[in-house]
Amino acid sequence: MAEKGKSHRIGQWVESLLKTLFEGNTCVSCGADLYSTEHFCEHCLDELPFNAGYVCSKCGRAIKEDYPVCLECKADMPSYDEARSAFRYEGEMIRLIRKFKTGGKYLAEVFADSMLRFVHSDFSDADCLVYVPMTESAEKKRGYNQSRLLAEKISEKTKLPIKDALQKTRETAAQKELTRRERVQNLRGSFHLTARKIFQGKKVILIDDVMTTGATSSEIARVLRGAGAKKIYLLTIASVARKEENTSEK
Repeated sequence: MAEKGKSHRIGQWVESLLKTLFEGNTCVSCGADLYSTEHFCEHCLDELPFNAGYVCSKCGRAIKEDYPVCLECKADMPSYDEARSAFRYEGEMIRLIRKFKTGGKYLAEVFADSMLRFVHSDFSDADCLVYVPMTESAEKKRGYNQSRLLAEKISEKTKLPIKDALQKTRETAAQKELTRRERVQNLRGSFHLTARKIFQGKKVILIDDVMTTGATSSEIARVLRGAGAKKIYLLTIASVARKEENTSEK
C-alpha cells in the first residue's frame, strides 16, 4: 500500500510539473489543455485531414490511386515544378485556415510546423523562399499577408532567406468559377518582380495558404521562370480536391 501511495504522489508531482512547464498551452482545435509543446491534442490530431495518401507528383493534390500525375495536370501542366500541401482543404482545416486569415496570426507557427517536413524532404535543394503577395489595398484591409507570415516562420526554422521582390499590382477576379483560359487572362500581368537577377539559377519555394485552382501559383512560377529561376516549388497549408477524381485514363 505504501508503494502505491508513493507512486500516486510521484504521478501527481509529475502532472503538476508538466502543468507548470506548459501552462497555457492548449489544443488549437478544441482548446483542451496540453502538457507538451504539441499544437493539437491526440484526438484532434487523429481527426486532421493530413494529405498523407496518394498525391499527384506535380500538383500535390490527393488522388485515390498511385498515378504519377493527375489527369488535370496532364491536360494543362502547371508552370511550377512540384507542389506539396500538408493537409487537404476539408473539415476542421477549413475552419482553422479561415481563422488564420481573419485575425488568428498565431496559427502561422502551427501551420509552418506542419509544412516543414516537405522543405526537408521534397524541397531540400531549395535556395530561397518567396510568398504569394497581396495588393497594397488588400493587405491594408486585412492587416497582414498570411502567406508572408508562413514564409517568415519557415525561414526562421530553416534559415532559407526570403526574397521579398514579388508584388501584386492589381486586384483579380475570383478564380474558382472561371474557365482555364479565363484564369490565365485574369492573372496575366498582375504580378511583378522588383528585382530579377536575384532569382537567376535559384531553386525557389513559393509559399501560400491554400491551393484552389492552382492558377495563381502557376502564373507566379511563370514570372519567376522568366527571371531565370531554375526550379519553382509550391508549398501550401492545404489544397482543394479536384472537381473530378483523377484515378484513370477514362
